[in-house]
Amino acid sequence: MHDITKIKQNNSKDKATVLPFSLPLVSVIIVNYNYGRFLKQAADTVFEQTYPNIECIIVDNASTDCSAAVLLDISAQYPGAKIVRRKDNGGQSLASMEGFEASSGEYVVFLDADDYLLASFVETHVFVHLSLRVPVGFSSSDMIQTVDSRIVLGTLAYLSEYVRSGRGISPGLLRRIDESAPGVWPLPGPGASIETQVHLVEPGYAGDWMWAPTSGNCFRRDALQLFLNNQDLPALRSCTDSYLLRGINVVTGSVVIDRPLGIYQLHGVNVFSKRPHLNGILSYDRDSHNELGRELIIDHLIANAPLFLRKMPSPWHFMDALKAVDGAWPRLPSPVAGCRSYLAGRVVAEAATVAPALGFFHFIYWLKRLKVAPHAILKACLNRTTKKRS
Repeated sequence: MHDITKIKQNNSKDKATVLPFSLPLVSVIIVNYNYGRFLKQAADTVFEQTYPNIECIIVDNASTDCSAAVLLDISAQYPGAKIVRRKDNGGQSLASMEGFEASSGEYVVFLDADDYLLASFVETHVFVHLSLRVPVGFSSSDMIQTVDSRIVLGTLAYLSEYVRSGRGISPGLLRRIDESAPGVWPLPGPGASIETQVHLVEPGYAGDWMWAPTSGNCFRRDALQLFLNNQDLPALRSCTDSYLLRGINVVTGSVVIDRPLGIYQLHGVNVFSKRPHLNGILSYDRDSHNELGRELIIDHLIANAPLFLRKMPSPWHFMDALKAVDGAWPRLPSPVAGCRSYLAGRVVAEAATVAPALGFFHFIYWLKRLKVAPHAILKACLNRTTKKRS
């Protein structure tokens, strides 16, 4: 990859201003387990990006197929690629966490080893982030769907449904970086249509899914840092995006880019989507990954209540964010008697952490708002005082 270390802005024919800045570094992290037949193609698409400042990190989850030989080929062709070889298969989430620790980019892309980035993927995402007036935690772009080597669809149904609904249209959301500060954007712009193709997903939203799967997203590093320091996350062995996207969006918001910038390959052994989208038909088999992801978000926000309450604008934003995650369908079962929801049960059980961070007034108000039974409120108060003494 080429690194832009100096950007020249020509102010006149015989004078130039040299800016001691580079475009942000983007870390593309490929997590691989027994996808050796796809891995080289995925890596090629990283090194063929039109964006000049990229690092590529590949985490292999103790693959038993041809991946070891493919990794040697990648290392020979791309000496700059960082290879992390795990001794055992710890699942997608743990591998993603280790890849993130090995990275240093201001922006991070998690690329599934069986997916494919179009050449303008990183450039377009960075352009959008640098042009946004709202500094969201991640951007999510549309993807083409293929079966084997043949294109079947040009969009993801749920992302397109969000765009078609008219939601997220926000006048003035973008101020084009190539026009507002042309000296710091040396690349061609993505065209005028980009200004109508970016839709805002407001913070506090955690309902219906409208984002791309893992490979279609570009995260702010500081947003990931809020959620990847979760020691319980490795329990979510696949579908890490069900945790990251909802968790980050509910706190920081996101944007959806109505432009296909990657290829989602369907090959029969995908973890989530089993078939191309068809209107009115589920493209996946129902399982517990989505519910576990939401539970982990709630547990993480509550366990780190002092941190998030310091960082979020008000206690109301914190409480509303948790309620949005808890209220999404399907409902999560309550772990505590007298509590109607998973969230209420966790607030009662973790009163010693939540109550001091919120303050007693907000804590009791929240329990009542969650319709916690009187005996469970008493239990929460006892949890608070008992654990505080101990």
